[in-house]
Amino acid sequence: MQRSRQRVLAALRRTGDGLVVYDALGGPAVGAVIDALDRRPRAVSDEAWREYFRSGEVRYVSAGMRAEEARFAEYLPDLPPGADVSCWGVGRIALQNAAGDHAGHKYWHPLAQIDSVAGLDAYPWPEVAADGQEDLRARVADLQAQGFAVVGNASQTILETAYLMRGIDRLFLDFYERPEYVDALFTALAERRIAEVRQLAATGVDAVRIGDDIATQQALMISLPMYRERLRPWHAAVVAAAHETAPGLPIAYHSDGNLTALLPELIEMGVTAINPVQPECMDLAAIRREFGRDLALWGCTPVQSIYAHGTPAQVRAHTRWLFEAIAPEHGLIVQFMNIVLTPHVLGSLRAFFEEFAACAGT
Repeated sequence: MQRSRQRVLAALRRTGDGLVVYDALGGPAVGAVIDALDRRPRAVSDEAWREYFRSGEVRYVSAGMRAEEARFAEYLPDLPPGADVSCWGVGRIALQNAAGDHAGHKYWHPLAQIDSVAGLDAYPWPEVAADGQEDLRARVADLQAQGFAVVGNASQTILETAYLMRGIDRLFLDFYERPEYVDALFTALAERRIAEVRQLAATGVDAVRIGDDIATQQALMISLPMYRERLRPWHAAVVAAAHETAPGLPIAYHSDGNLTALLPELIEMGVTAINPVQPECMDLAAIRREFGRDLALWGCTPVQSIYAHGTPAQVRAHTRWLFEAIAPEHGLIVQFMNIVLTPHVLGSLRAFFEEFAACAGT
């Protein structure tokens, strides 16, 4: 299998009839599974296939927000040594379960005690690094020359960054108790995201990915009327900024959970792909049937169910189903999001790689 930027573009444009693209999952544990494929009963002995599974066909770049970490110290008085601090001032440490598997993060919220618009005005906001645009343009061109499609990443666009900075419980109370505060916070975030996607679009990326985790496994976290009032104008402004710079640029929206109710809104504002389309809470066949002409499907792997607890036969059956039932007419991009690499999951990934190669043709 030879990676091809054009294959990804066809999937993003919903013109890849039967095409299944792989957005690679990295790390040494996954690499060891791939390296061992030629020793499995269902052999994938072609080195080109192993290289394809290692690299996939997609690469991500960011515009690079700049901020001096030391300026956030007064906003994070209880941050433990060794914690990471994002460009937005959000502190975090990785958590593990009793078996040593990754189990999410613990966060420290720099705006937890900032309750006023004046406090937001005084906050040390990051800014887009304008002097790095030519270097970024060269990196995009180099990756494209290697056959990768390049995605400019601007995820956690508004809402998610806001609740990571403020704390989700406080932010949702602010919607009612401090609406002017929420407006000021969203404005500050949107201004920087607009500058970010303009820079990404100007460097020649093949798509921009925006999004906020706005849904639970059951439904949206906020009502559609509140979304339309509070958040949609900012999402629409970010999409419009990308399209003003690069007309027709594919725009992907990422949110975990059941995003189904939001899809018509996203289509109206110019979003052309959704990720990760969780099979545990979104009906892939129904989404493809109703929205497949407007939205590319990106992700589509049941990491919480079949990959975490199922058999290799179930993994293979789901992989074949993606090729046979979801990919026709428009194509799709397969990606593993938020996957916990337990020994069982690594065995599931082995079955996936073997079946993907068999379905795509060796």
